[in-house]
Amino acid sequence: MAISSLLGIAQRALLANETALGVVGNNIANVNTPGYTREVPDLESDPSIVSPQGVLIGTGVHVAAVRQVIDPLLEKRLLGAETSRREQGALRDQLSALAGALNELDQPSLGDSVNGFFDAADALARNPSGTAERETLLGRARALADELQRRSGVVATLQRGADDAYVAATTRANDALAQIADLNRAITAAEAGGQRANDLRDRRRTAVADLAGVVGVQTVETADGALTVSAANGAVLVDGGGVVHQLAVRKQVVGLDGQALHEAGLADASGNFIAVPGTFAHGELAALARVRDSDLVGASGQLDGFASAIITEVNRVQTNGGAGAVDLDGGSTAAVPLFGGTDAKTITVLLTGADAGRRIGAALSAEPGDNQNALALADLRTTALGALGATTFSGFLAGLTGQVGESAAQARDGAQAAEALQQQLQNQRESFSGVNLNEELTNLLRYQRAFQASAEAINVGNQVLDELMQLVR
Repeated sequence: MAISSLLGIAQRALLANETALGVVGNNIANVNTPGYTREVPDLESDPSIVSPQGVLIGTGVHVAAVRQVIDPLLEKRLLGAETSRREQGALRDQLSALAGALNELDQPSLGDSVNGFFDAADALARNPSGTAERETLLGRARALADELQRRSGVVATLQRGADDAYVAATTRANDALAQIADLNRAITAAEAGGQRANDLRDRRRTAVADLAGVVGVQTVETADGALTVSAANGAVLVDGGGVVHQLAVRKQVVGLDGQALHEAGLADASGNFIAVPGTFAHGELAALARVRDSDLVGASGQLDGFASAIITEVNRVQTNGGAGAVDLDGGSTAAVPLFGGTDAKTITVLLTGADAGRRIGAALSAEPGDNQNALALADLRTTALGALGATTFSGFLAGLTGQVGESAAQARDGAQAAEALQQQLQNQRESFSGVNLNEELTNLLRYQRAFQASAEAINVGNQVLDELMQLVR
């Protein structure tokens, strides 16, 4: 009886240590697998039995479970950090693109176009009867109008790009929701026997992190291993094996390019749109919506205000406030404005044709050499305008460029801080839940020695049985 017990104990020990070696080998194999969580075998003694002599004796060991080494609190902090990282990263990318579109370093710059126009006005004031100076002024006016139109178009394109990214983000979120629901069903089925489906849980954890990057979420694990996922405002997105609310988009206000922009919401069971702005207060969607609906619209509005001031002030001088200046042929310019349009998108030069330059009102009288109106046009360069916040044209552009650049710099700092926090938490997770090769090699040797000792116990039991058989013969 004792010999058979020894063989049974050794056999179970062999199986337990073989399983433990497999767990260690799996850890080592996945040392570079993203999202992998280190596993450990939970060894547990088998129930004791009463020997024929009435003594309780052990019956061996078994692997009760293969457990993931994980810190739930740290995992929740990582989800929040991922939401912040993706939100700040989207802000950085979008605002950096806006700052690049409005910067004054690239050529041609808007500031250079403005200065070029007023330089041409100065030249005309020095020679009011010069046809070359008049044609140069018109050329600089067209260059200024083209640059304003180009900048306006670039900002509109950035807004359309942000809206496209907004729609794409909702699609990615829905993919993650479906994946989480599928994995919930698979985990519930796999863990029905009491064991944990660690590989499926790692995949679900990755899917939840992807979702959290788009829209901040909260998670609660149920008793059967499924995960209930809710938005920041409490709206349930996934419950068990089903998606309760998908994200939906609908067309709303018209964008800068004349096409509709999208608004994200939730879809009910019938597919109807539910507007719930609080659901999208954090994450990539929040950042894209903010830049698209606020920063880009604001920048476009300031460009429009600048263009409107250019149109109004230059035309006021050109027409002499409606009273009319005098062109090169002695005609009145009362009904001959230089610029047309109302904003940066529509600004254009109205004076065209072979004799267009002759229709510029450089004088206020028919006296030869009269340059009063050309001087008034040149003086606009240094005039502080109420429409521009009591600043000059150059001052307004500098303020606009500085404001956008500062916002982009703040976004870069925010993104850097969010990435640093996320990396710090990730490092903490790696130190706690990641695979340490030195530790795994130690475990490998430990379980190997235990396996060898169990094999030796079987060998000893076998030798004792052989000796008993010889005695019987």
